Amino acid sequence: MDKRQRRRLGDLLAKLDDGERTRLTKRAAKLRQAALRTMTGDARRPEMEDFLLRLLDEQEEAAAGFAAPDGGAAPAPGIDGSRRGTVIGVTAGACIVQSGDDSLDAVLPADLTRRQQSGLAVGDEVLLEPLGEGHRVTAVLPRRSLLTRADPHDARRARAIAANIDVVLVMVAAKAPPLHPRLIDRYLVAVERSGARAALAVNKVDLLTDAERGEVLDLLQPYLGLPIPVVFCSVTTGEGIEDLRGLLAGATCVFVGQSGVGKSSLLNALHEDAAAKTGAVRAGDGRGRHITSASSLYELPGGVRVIDTPGVRRFSLDAADAVRLADGFAEFAPFAARCRYRDCTHAHEPGCAVKAAVDDGAIAHSRYTSYRKLLGDDDDPRQGDGAENTV
Repeated sequence: MDKRQRRRLGDLLAKLDDGERTRLTKRAAKLRQAALRTMTGDARRPEMEDFLLRLLDEQEEAAAGFAAPDGGAAPAPGIDGSRRGTVIGVTAGACIVQSGDDSLDAVLPADLTRRQQSGLAVGDEVLLEPLGEGHRVTAVLPRRSLLTRADPHDARRARAIAANIDVVLVMVAAKAPPLHPRLIDRYLVAVERSGARAALAVNKVDLLTDAERGEVLDLLQPYLGLPIPVVFCSVTTGEGIEDLRGLLAGATCVFVGQSGVGKSSLLNALHEDAAAKTGAVRAGDGRGRHITSASSLYELPGGVRVIDTPGVRRFSLDAADAVRLADGFAEFAPFAARCRYRDCTHAHEPGCAVKAAVDDGAIAHSRYTSYRKLLGDDDDPRQGDGAENTV
């Protein structure tokens, strides 16, 4: 990279706000580590220069998106004057867009329809143009965050869940459906990749006896020490609801979790006018019914915007290297810096400070076992803690 290119990169970074600059810098560091692991010898320098040039182009596009006069993304060339809005609902080949006080139906162009599952999500900012008596989406604007999951039919592809979110509220039930820590781990990894911040809500605590509450606390102990808020709540008794209101104030958030954990009920508890559909857990197997069939965005008092998503019984992650995966386990970070090898996967390498921390009890065995399983490595003598929670 020559002086002119370095100057361009510096100018672009200077135009971004602190949060976006930090996010891009972290992403650059992760991509560089991944690239270095695939290069050897003299190949490193020219390939790294190509990598940095590609990153420069990406940052230039991102910077252009954050340079609009209104603080949002700039319209794409050739469509100045298009109407702008937020996607609040998505159907096959179409979406519902909130633009000012208007709720507009809009069809998708053919190219976006073909890649709709990854190319459009509730929360996306889009541009529209008139089409007959309705509208058509002309562009999806750059996202500040995106929560994804693996396509259940092709793990190499990612499906968009929600876009432009500040908080991902991972919901679990203290009882019915059963609480699966490994599902929480998968969500936390996905949140780390998304660019949003995580929070954990444990619903239905009113169903627990004192003894059962102690068992749930033991099961959730590894998460209580993480830098994420954990709220114990009940939509029946109102416990924890005010805490959640304070946590979500002024934020765009998405509720995610298994079917039956009470996402829609919580939405109604936060604001009764939301009128989200709710249902009971099946008596036969303790699993939830799929009540919410599609993601929808709700405006609540206090500047809160909530995206309610359909429940899942299995949440899979798209492919990731060990560095990106370990980023989803925040408690690894203080120890990973002390590993003998900079590209340590915390699996089989000697001198791994993360494995030593697990042996010393500084990192929960259950969380480490979950990491190894997500890494695709089950050959771990520490397995046993929480191994039955295969979600």
